[in-house]
Amino acid sequence: MSLINPFKALRPINRLARKISTPNPKYFNSLKSHPEFGYLKILTSKNLIQSKKYFKNMKNKQMINKEIKDCYYIYKISDKNHQQIGILGRIDLNNYDNKNILGHEETFKNRVFERKKQILNISTQIGPIYTAYKQNKYLQNFLIKITKSKPIYSFRSLDKFNHQVWIVDREKSQKSLKKLINKINKIYICDGHHRIQGMINSNKKISPMIIAFPHNQIKILDYNRVLKSNLRIEKIFNIIGRNFIIKKIKNNSKRLKKGNMEMYVKHQWFSLKQIKNNNKLDVETLHENIINKIKVNKIDFISGINGSIILKKLVNSKKFDIAFRLSPTNISSVMRIADKKKFMPPKSTWFHPKPLDGLICSEL
Repeated sequence: MSLINPFKALRPINRLARKISTPNPKYFNSLKSHPEFGYLKILTSKNLIQSKKYFKNMKNKQMINKEIKDCYYIYKISDKNHQQIGILGRIDLNNYDNKNILGHEETFKNRVFERKKQILNISTQIGPIYTAYKQNKYLQNFLIKITKSKPIYSFRSLDKFNHQVWIVDREKSQKSLKKLINKINKIYICDGHHRIQGMINSNKKISPMIIAFPHNQIKILDYNRVLKSNLRIEKIFNIIGRNFIIKKIKNNSKRLKKGNMEMYVKHQWFSLKQIKNNNKLDVETLHENIINKIKVNKIDFISGINGSIILKKLVNSKKFDIAFRLSPTNISSVMRIADKKKFMPPKSTWFHPKPLDGLICSEL
C-alpha cells in the first residue's frame, strides 16, 4: 500500500511563481503589502467572496493552471545552513489517525471551522500539510538524484529561503519512486492538524495534499506563549514557585534546554527551572502547572522565528501581562507521542522552514 499518491497539481506559470506564492502571512512581519494578485491577497482577505473572486481571476487569466496528468512533486527548501527535500502527493483520509497516518496535537474548534471555510470557499487546498517519515537512505538518495536536474521553480522567497520544485511525471520514474514510498509505513502529521480536521468535518471526500520530509532533516523552533491573567503578579509568582525555582536573569539563553523555561514580566526576564524533573514535554508542564492555574483570560502563541524581542514588545505594550519562552520540542518526541496515540496541547511545535502557500495546490 502506498501512503502517498501522485495527483494533478494546480500551480502558477513559471514567471509568476515567486509573486503568486507566499509564506504564511501570520508569522512574517515583512508581508504587510497586498499585491495585485496572488495567494497573499486570498489569505489576508477577511471577505470570502472577495477571496473567491481573486482566485477565479488568477485561473481565468491563466496565471495558474492544472497539470494534465498525475505527478509527484519534489520540493527542496534550503539556505546556506540548512536543506530539506520532501515529496508532495496526496493521502487517503481513511488512513488518518490510525497506525499509518498519525497526528500529535490537539486542536481548537474555532480554527478547525475557519480552515474548513477557507478550503471549501475556493474548493482548493493552497498549501500542503507538513508531515514527517522515518528517514530512508534509499529514498533519500533517489530524491537527491532528482534534484541534480533542472527544477521547474527555483527562487528565493520572502522567508529568505530558496524554494525549488521538480516534477516526477515519467512512468518509469514514478514507478521507481512509488516503490520506495511503499517502504514508508508511517506518516506523522507535523503542521496542519486544523486543516486536516477541517477536511474531515467537511463531509466531502477529500484527499489532502501533503509534503513528507525525512525526520532527520526537520527543524523545530520554540513556540512560545503570551497571556493576560486576572490574578495579581504576586499571586502568579506564588503559584509558579510551587513547581519552579525562579531566578532573575539579565539576558536570554540562546537555546533553552529541556526542563528550563524563561518568563518575561514587568520589564524583567526570569529563568524557571523545574524543582522535580519529569518525563513530560515542557509545553505540557507549562500548561498543567502554570497556565491552567493562573486564570488566563487571553492567550496567544508566538513562534521563535523573530526571537524573544517580539515577546518583550507584546508584554511592554500591555496587551499581555506575561510571556513564557520554551525549549523547542524535538521531532523524536513528536513521533513518540503520536505512536502512543497521545496528544500535545495545541500549538506545541513550530516547524521552520515550511513550503510556500500557492506554489503547489490541490483542487478538492
